[in-house]
Amino acid sequence: MKQIRNSKPRIGRSLSGSARVYTTLGWFAGFLGCYLLAPVSAGADSPAAPPVIELSGTPYELGRAHGEQLSEPARACVRSLLGYFRGYIKVPFVGRWVADWWLSRSWKPARAYIAPEILEELRGLSESSGIAYRDLCLMHAIADRTYSCANFAAWGSMTRDGRLIHVRNLDWNIRAGLQRYATVFVVRPAGKHAFINVGWAGFIGILSGVNDATLSIGQVGAETTDATFGGEPMAFLIRRALEQADGVEQAAEIIQSAHRTVGINYILGHASSRQGLAIETTHRYARIFSADDAAERQVDYARPMRDAVFRADTAIDPVIRECQLASQGNPSSPGLEPPGGSAYRVRYLKQAEGLKEAAGKLDVESAKAIAGSIAPDSNVQSVVFAWPELWVANAQGLTPAAHGVYHSFDAAQLLNGAGKEN
Repeated sequence: MKQIRNSKPRIGRSLSGSARVYTTLGWFAGFLGCYLLAPVSAGADSPAAPPVIELSGTPYELGRAHGEQLSEPARACVRSLLGYFRGYIKVPFVGRWVADWWLSRSWKPARAYIAPEILEELRGLSESSGIAYRDLCLMHAIADRTYSCANFAAWGSMTRDGRLIHVRNLDWNIRAGLQRYATVFVVRPAGKHAFINVGWAGFIGILSGVNDATLSIGQVGAETTDATFGGEPMAFLIRRALEQADGVEQAAEIIQSAHRTVGINYILGHASSRQGLAIETTHRYARIFSADDAAERQVDYARPMRDAVFRADTAIDPVIRECQLASQGNPSSPGLEPPGGSAYRVRYLKQAEGLKEAAGKLDVESAKAIAGSIAPDSNVQSVVFAWPELWVANAQGLTPAAHGVYHSFDAAQLLNGAGKEN
């Protein structure tokens, strides 16, 4: 498939001041996420289905309606998430200042690349909810500073009935309590595709979503030295693709041509045409893979498969892999390192094993089983797109999402203006 070079990456060192901050302070998010602050109690969250919130209109109207319908949970979500980061240093005022500075180093260089419509929606959300606009900006800077996750899409000969099944595990931080504010948004922006955002109160970017053209997108953060924060943040890029694209090829072109920021692997699925693509990206480089891609067959550690695409952090493309810190990559050392760590051993290889075992009989329940088999303790959200079915699980207390209760929705009915949980 296509290879896109915006310009040749410089291997082994950061490409900008933003990238240097990204790589040298990356420990902050990981350390904070895994070890610090009071944990969420095991019984803190209810297995009740997330609320379905419908939004429509102009960007400002979308934001205003969001804030009017979810003012309390949105305020609580932003307060909880930023408070989690601000509590890192146990010195009055210092922790808040450090966390805000760290997140603003992501937001400020990105702002010039963010669509005015997004900023207007944030303004509407701020004014209707009472959340400080600056705090909303800082919250939306977090996504580009997180890594991990897993995704696969399978169809045709892989699934029991031939339909496309797309699974994404969001593995970030179960202790921050984000799952308490889980929300299913049905958004109808004026003049664009309607979409479902499986997200959280107060958050308008997309990490897991599907549109009315049956296009679904999920992502995996993949730490790299070829990074900058001076670009379109990933959560807004996914949203733009869902708003504009009719299928995987259009969505791939949007992602390829974007002024990207950090290392992200994407899985795209299109239920209507039964197609899927994997896209590996850094700031300057993008590589598209189709099912059983010939390029994957040239890589010893890859597991190409007919009628399926899947990814964890590990890049298959050699240029992108050479830049990676993810999966025990070492850009300062010449040559490609064999991938290691749980990202490769569990979230990539076990996905491959699960798909191989389920080949020809994969259905929603076996897809959930694969999601559960690879879910780490940090698994905040698990989603199964099996058009028109949409299955959503969120972490409950310290129980990973994929080990808990999935709630079923009819995506087609939601996007047509009818239907809640099945």
